[in-house]
Amino acid sequence: MDKVNFSCTVNTNIPSNPINLQILLDDVVMFNKRITEEEKVSFDFDEDESEHVLKFLISDKNEAHIMRDDDGNVLDSTEISITDISFDDLDITNVIMVSPLTYKHNYNGNGEETVDKFYNIAGCNGEITLSFTTPIYLWLLENM
Repeated sequence: MDKVNFSCTVNTNIPSNPINLQILLDDVVMFNKRITEEEKVSFDFDEDESEHVLKFLISDKNEAHIMRDDDGNVLDSTEISITDISFDDLDITNVIMVSPLTYKHNYNGNGEETVDKFYNIAGCNGEITLSFTTPIYLWLLENM
């Protein structure tokens, strides 16, 4: 059976105050780490002619990750960036810009659950989802 390589680059804007990122493929944890520096994530999976769901789960963000002024205004906040998303070294940024990934979150418990479009930066605990099918080249042709 052929393999597909998934890769992306993850980073944070405040390395001294990290939050956690898990990457799951079909509910199997492929990556789990507090993000303290830029890192390339890469793993292989079977190309089995089926539907797949890739999830990026942001967690452990709390009030200690938000810097406020004396009036309560947010000055800075820990965020994770997820860029250079690729399958078999083919960057799918254009696919994501045309059909953005979903980003479900509730403002870290401070608001109603909402679904936003994901454009590389995640600043709240939540779930970013990419659904795709294999063979990956057919999915890419259908979505480019």
